[in-house]
Amino acid sequence: MVDNETLIKLRSMHLSGMAECSESLASLPQDRGYSAPEVVKLICDHEWDRRQSSKLRRLQKRAGLAQPFADVCDIRMVDRRRIDTELIARLAIGGYLMKHQDVVLQGTTGSGKTFVACALANKACQQFKKVLYLTAADLIDRLTIVAQGTERRRALDALVAVELLVVDDWFLRAPTAEQAQNLHVLVDRRHQRASTIFCTQLSPSDWHDQIEEKVIADAIVDRITTNSHTMELDCADSLRRVFSTLDY
Repeated sequence: MVDNETLIKLRSMHLSGMAECSESLASLPQDRGYSAPEVVKLICDHEWDRRQSSKLRRLQKRAGLAQPFADVCDIRMVDRRRIDTELIARLAIGGYLMKHQDVVLQGTTGSGKTFVACALANKACQQFKKVLYLTAADLIDRLTIVAQGTERRRALDALVAVELLVVDDWFLRAPTAEQAQNLHVLVDRRHQRASTIFCTQLSPSDWHDQIEEKVIADAIVDRITTNSHTMELDCADSLRRVFSTLDY
């Protein structure tokens, strides 16, 4: 029987999982007794599972995904839709994260780019990777603040430290010269150090035309395309419209 003082000590040390497991074991019938090593293993496993679950919830909350419940298991094949499910399955394993490779998801509006990106991001969270979702407009705003701030290095380091950055609506609008320079700094810092998923309506070959300074354009496009998996998503009709008409 675990005394109340011990339970208080466990909780004061933020070991609530061990406290909960100890209380559960104490409520078991006496003839169901465990050996000392078994008890230690049980309460340690319970504490470990609690901490892992808490860590996953924190990572998912901080990721700020546009579709937080997206799951690769829910990616569907519908008539007249083109999607590489084999590549998605390989990416879900997470090897690209270990190799610091990027992913380019190209497709028209409503082709499911954001859902696929968020599903892969959720998988990354489950692998306990630091994930952050931003639209390109929000990313540019952050970089502008970083460039003008007094703690530029620290703020930029925080973006670089994200193990998987999801950028939605990439090059939906052409950046200014200053914005392109800021994007180049980030892309260069993250190159072969971390992974980024780019959701875009334009093919990588068209990104170049969006940037006025061609030297910067060359640098950005080269760093992304030489280290990325590219998938084109296509659908004859917007998936938002398709799925809204399905009868579940």
